[in-house]
Amino acid sequence: MAYLNITARQRKKAFIYTALSLASAFALFPVFWMFSISFRRNMEIFRLPPDLLPPTWTTEAYEAILTNPDYLIVFRNSYFVAFSVTFISLLFAILGGYSFSRLRVRGSRMMQLFIIGTQMVPPVSLIIPYFILAARMELYDTFFGLIMTYVAFVMPFATLMMISYFNTIPADMEEAAMVDGCSRLGAMVRVTVPMALPGMVATAVYSFLLAWKEYLFAVTLIQDPDKRLLPVSIAMLLGEHVYQWNVMMALSVLASLPLLVIFIFLQKYLVAGMTVGAVKQ
Repeated sequence: MAYLNITARQRKKAFIYTALSLASAFALFPVFWMFSISFRRNMEIFRLPPDLLPPTWTTEAYEAILTNPDYLIVFRNSYFVAFSVTFISLLFAILGGYSFSRLRVRGSRMMQLFIIGTQMVPPVSLIIPYFILAARMELYDTFFGLIMTYVAFVMPFATLMMISYFNTIPADMEEAAMVDGCSRLGAMVRVTVPMALPGMVATAVYSFLLAWKEYLFAVTLIQDPDKRLLPVSIAMLLGEHVYQWNVMMALSVLASLPLLVIFIFLQKYLVAGMTVGAVKQ
């Protein structure tokens, strides 16, 4: 009887692992295919039957990108916008999250509900209002206007994340620091913020990802080719008659590298920050 129970358990475990392996292969195959195409010549992509691996390995697509000053400018622009959005959003999310978590003021609950309500508005419905607003404020085709647009979308959810994390940190140590002579701001900077590092990392990663991959507002609010961002540059490779698939896939691989580095080195903090509050203490 014990043998039958062990066998049934092993069969169940084997089925689960097989299903997870198939699901992982299904999810990772587009990434593998993108990587494979990036090392081919453009004409080899259309061979039938298709080859899983490049018939002739070549780095000409990567050379075309890394030796082209226009693409280097695009990377510079994307990093500048993404890091600017991350810094501004994280700074205000820390201040807002701490205030909502520690300071009990009238109407704070309604303000939090309003913040949650802003997440229900689809960004595509705000394209025209943002375009008109940017044009009238003379922020159209400027990095500042695009950065402020991204911050407006990132800030609500980033603030909610920081509120949830600050709520899990006991206020006793802050109160002890204030008894010893620290101000409220000093206690926050010296005591609370270091303890909120996982939540800050998760918030920063969320902000960076949104600014790094966003396409709709980048193509709407930026016209100057010298200010173009990566998602727009990738889309621009879709020509009217010829598609540069190998260059497009190589550019997509290079655009994915920062995200891969983030998840490899910050996975521990990211998981801790994103799952905070999931279990009631």
